[in-house]
Amino acid sequence: MKKQEFMKKLSAHLKKMPKLDRDDILADFEEYFDAAQAENENEETLCERLGDPKKIAKEYYMQKYIEEANMQKSFKSMSRAFAASASLGIVNFFYVLCVVIVGYIVISALYIAICSIGLGAIAAFIAGIIFGGMYGPLALWLVLFGSVALLALSVLGFIGIMKLAKLFRKANMRFLNMTRKGIIRRKNYE
Repeated sequence: MKKQEFMKKLSAHLKKMPKLDRDDILADFEEYFDAAQAENENEETLCERLGDPKKIAKEYYMQKYIEEANMQKSFKSMSRAFAASASLGIVNFFYVLCVVIVGYIVISALYIAICSIGLGAIAAFIAGIIFGGMYGPLALWLVLFGSVALLALSVLGFIGIMKLAKLFRKANMRFLNMTRKGIIRRKNYE
């Protein structure tokens, strides 16, 4: 592959990148080619060393999405970063599939379970007030005390799951940032 073909393919794969970013990336690669030409390196050799323009574009998109996820911390930005990471290789794909998706399913299930327990406690409290007099004052107090205790436990559980979800998000961002740093180190090495 020659410089013109490489640059054309890279530009085509970066078409969704903001123009300023795309121009900066293309200018960097122009500098690579200029430096190689100054050292009398063959264009085909440099193109081979740089790699596939499509993969290079994917790496730049992943870096951009990870930076967005670090700044915005929204579901959309995290999803885009994980999707971009998964497209780079089988290890990243399986990490996203097995760890991220399954992890968020488990956390969602825990949220649903703890909310169900809390709603059950509220229902027991209301039922205790309505029907508690039928079984005597001791039964009423036991039901009310039990439902308040269960509601308190569900609130504590909800707070705990929120902390768990935050830790899980931080761990996933650490993985994405390590992937990004590995790509940057590899590019600097080249």
